[in-house]
This record gives sequence, structure tokens and C-alpha cells, in this order.
Amino acid sequence: MEERIRIAGLGISGLYLYWRLKNDGFDVTGFDIKKEKFYIPCGYATNENIMQKYMSLINIDFEKYVFSRANQITFAGNKFDDRILDPSGLCTFDKNKLEEDGRNSIEISKINRNKGGLIIDATGISRSYLGKSPGDSQYFTLEYLTDSSDHRDFYFYFFEGGRGYFWSFPLGNRYHIGAGSLSKADLDTVRKYIPVRITSRNIRMSPQFSYIQNGNVIGVGEAIGTVSPITGEGIVPSLRSAEILYECIKKYGIEDAGNAYRHRIMDEFGYYYRLSRLVSNIQAGRILNLSNIAAIKYVKKTVNEFGIRLEILSFIRHFI
Repeated sequence: MEERIRIAGLGISGLYLYWRLKNDGFDVTGFDIKKEKFYIPCGYATNENIMQKYMSLINIDFEKYVFSRANQITFAGNKFDDRILDPSGLCTFDKNKLEEDGRNSIEISKINRNKGGLIIDATGISRSYLGKSPGDSQYFTLEYLTDSSDHRDFYFYFFEGGRGYFWSFPLGNRYHIGAGSLSKADLDTVRKYIPVRITSRNIRMSPQFSYIQNGNVIGVGEAIGTVSPITGEGIVPSLRSAEILYECIKKYGIEDAGNAYRHRIMDEFGYYYRLSRLVSNIQAGRILNLSNIAAIKYVKKTVNEFGIRLEILSFIRHFI
């Protein structure tokens, strides 16, 4: 029997969407080019309160995969003193193991573009099936798994001019050290550490919601830019995008889901465009801009969803 829905990419959003559809009786297969035991480039930090809700819908006990929970979070930068923020669910988790376990019983089938039905592109930064989109903005990253760090708890250091940040997150008995920036020179902040493993990739930092469908291909997750332009966190937003697509397929069927999905993605994530403009304004030195003021409430929203309690004045003073 011909597959009706084929999911390309079994990262967190593809995996979640597969099981939501499969458990609801849809004819669905998955495909992923990653080799077995592939170490995923990712900060592994997310909001466990939200993750628990999503994972429970596909019968995964998220608690089993938690590495470390934040006790306190340090925001630092080259123009302001360290600020200690309180957590509201920030944790790191074993994303590699969770995805490995979730893929164990998935029917894997290579995707033939010429077949009918719906292809869901969950391939992240590559947009392997949707294709490139104009106006894409990507940051360079360098990430190390290390045995030690200068920072025991969650730590962020923001580079001058809003061009990115350095981070150090605990992963149980180890640490994930990384930097994401428009400038490759900023990646040197990571190279002082001794790596157990090195990973590097680009990360999409601009919404691509005008380019979420191409024929019978619909995108989900980082492939369509569900990555916060402020925090760089894409795990929870990508799961939300997958849930929205699931709901649209269930309600409208695979032929008519696309239009409803585009509208709902804009309703849910349209404010990412405001945040993206805010970052661009800061990088260009346009601090005192009316559109920046309008975007402030969304900064608080996206940071809180990451699992960090943010006093908005702390954020403003960093850039002023």
C-alpha cells in the first residue's frame, strides 16, 4: 500500500509528529539520513515543564532523560555585570538517547519524491525537501562536550552588538560548551576548553514562514525557522509547530492541511518577525527604535518559555 504521509528527518519534531500521526491511525513512515549513534549538535537545554506535556502525548517519560536542572542562571556580557536569574523549568536532557529510543520501532522507508501523498520536511537547517528560501539568516556555531567548565550552572555570555552568545550548560557529570554568532571569531571563546567531542553546524535564526510549503512538501520545526531569534532555542517551538501540523492534518486531511497550517503558524509564531527585526536593529546600532519597544514583551515571552524568569529591564540595560 502506498504511504500517505512520509516524514523526512526524525529529530525531535519529526519524531513527535510521526508518533502523533501513527497513534491516531494515519498511514505514516519515517526516514532519517543520520547514522546510528550520531551525536546531535544541540545545546540540549529546554523547558522541562513544557517538554513533559508534549512527550506524554507520545508515551515518553521525559523525566528519564533529564541531565541537569538549573539552580541559577547567569547572564553576562562585555558591557554589564553578571546578572543572576531564576529558573522556571530550564534543564538539559539526553536528546540523543530520547530520539534513539523513539526511533526504535519506527518503520524506516526511503522517500521517493515521485510518489503521491504528503512529505513532511523535518530536516532542520538543510531544508532538504523544501529547498532553500530567500532571506535566510544563519549563525555559525561551535560546540564542545567537555569534562569541565568555568561555570558549574547555566551560563550565558552575550557578545557585543547582539551578534550572538557563548554558553555553558551542565550535562550531568559533563558540560556542553558552545557559541553561536554571526562572526566566526567569536567561536574562539569555545576553543579554550578541552573537548571530549566537537560538533559544529549553522543554526537558523530567522523565521521562514512564507516558505513552509512546496507542492506536496510541508515543513516543520527548524526547517521553517521555529527557533527563537533571541534565545536560539528551537526544541519547544519545533514541537509546537509539529503539534499544529498534526491538528491541521487531522482536521482537514493531507490535501487541505497546508493552508490552515500556514495561518496557524503565523498566529502562533508571527512575533518571531518582530524579534528578528529587534536583533537586526541592535546589530546595526539602532537601539532607540520604536519597533524595538514594541518587541520587548515578546522578548520576555520567548525567554520565559525557555525556562528562565526574566526581568525585562535587565535585558534592556544589556543593549543600552
